[in-house]
Amino acid sequence: MKILPSFVLAAGLGMLLAAGPSSTTSASPRRITAMPASDAGRALGRERTPQSRGRATASGCSGNYGTKGEFFVGVTGGANVAHGQFGAVLGGDSNQACDLESAIGAGYGNFVGNGNGDAGASFVGGGDDNTISAGGAFVGAGVSNGASGAGSSVGAGYHNTASGIDSIVGNGASNTASGLDSAVAGGYFNVAAGSQSFAGAGSLSSVTGNGSFVGAGDYTYQKACGCTAAGNQISGTDSFVGAGDQNAVSADESFVGSGQSNSITPAAAYSAIVGGGRNSAGGEYAAVLGGYGNSATGSYGVVAGGDGNIASGVLSFAGGYHADAVHNGSFVWSDYSSGSALLKDAAANQFVVRASGGADVYSNEAATAGVKLGPGSGTWASLSDRTAKADIEPLDGASILAKVAALPISTWRYKTESGVRHVGPMAQDFYAAFGVGEDDRHLTSIDEDGVALAAIKGLHRENARLQSRLAALEAKVQAMERERAAPPSRTTARRGFRGSRRP
Repeated sequence: MKILPSFVLAAGLGMLLAAGPSSTTSASPRRITAMPASDAGRALGRERTPQSRGRATASGCSGNYGTKGEFFVGVTGGANVAHGQFGAVLGGDSNQACDLESAIGAGYGNFVGNGNGDAGASFVGGGDDNTISAGGAFVGAGVSNGASGAGSSVGAGYHNTASGIDSIVGNGASNTASGLDSAVAGGYFNVAAGSQSFAGAGSLSSVTGNGSFVGAGDYTYQKACGCTAAGNQISGTDSFVGAGDQNAVSADESFVGSGQSNSITPAAAYSAIVGGGRNSAGGEYAAVLGGYGNSATGSYGVVAGGDGNIASGVLSFAGGYHADAVHNGSFVWSDYSSGSALLKDAAANQFVVRASGGADVYSNEAATAGVKLGPGSGTWASLSDRTAKADIEPLDGASILAKVAALPISTWRYKTESGVRHVGPMAQDFYAAFGVGEDDRHLTSIDEDGVALAAIKGLHRENARLQSRLAALEAKVQAMERERAAPPSRTTARRGFRGSRRP
């Protein structure tokens, strides 16, 4: 920061050698009082008006820290004062450089000095009503800007204030950088009050948390009442808001990318809202990826996006439309079917999905193998297309039937499933009997169904054979019955008579 006064001093000394003793004009130029309104002033319905910052009168500085010949007042302008040792005022009107090595280039009513000699090595380039009251400070141009922090600077604009040590306001209007090493790049009515905090642009943003950042944003101007709503606000330390409107982060080390009216509460440290509107994070390490009206209040909870979703359980997940994951470790996804009611989990660690258009699950890259749940269906359908199969071999139904007859079938329950019983074979017995499936620890419904169908075919063949034998036997019996029911012939009767005679 001391380079600027040295440069100004060299230029001033060169002009002094060329022009001779310092002098001022007797008639000061007329000050321009009607100034055009800036964009910010027009947006707020206000005209820009210069404001006095209590500087001394043009008759002299409050203190005289130099001796004659150690400061320089330019040959142009009027009512300029340079009383700081090795200081200079190069031009303009009613400017005062009062402290050691202080300088003013041009402009009107600019002032460098704090009455104690502590505003040395500072510089005002030009502009109107700019004030420096700290050492090593800088105001480039603009109107009614003030640099009161040691090593602070204001580039341009108007009504900007850099009061923090080594703070910076680049441009804009009514911006304030009051934190240590804080900065406001531009815009208007932005505040960087936390140490190492930053407000980039836009309006009405407030950064009070240390090490926090607001990139840009805007405000809402209500014409009916002539009032404004707050812009982006950060009170947590080391937090971030990229852009948007009325986003608020009050937790430490948290993030809002953009959007409108998103909020992270104080309890939600290390949380993030990527974008969207009216989303909130209330649990540590929670995240909302976007959408509208979503809430991640459980620690480590995630809302993928969508509308009206809630992840209030620890490590819960919600997404889609009106999904509510209230229990720990639950996953809830709800579709956007017409009139969708709230879809809610019933217990911890549940996987709940509503897909009224059906669900397809593929197990290969080409999406040619998998299962399908049709709309309104309660059964998974496995892919069984002939063109998707290879090494097709016929089965002997009788052999399968015999194996099924020998297969142990039991009722049982899973050790992890209390109070619920099932019926079926053991995977080891099934694999030993038929040798199908991935291994001897799992059963697939398609294999059990295939074995059952093969056994039914074997049973059908056996039944058909038995039916054929039974039909033959029934025909023979019927023939015998008809023969017995027929009247005896004469020969038979005679034989029977003879046979009845006694010897």
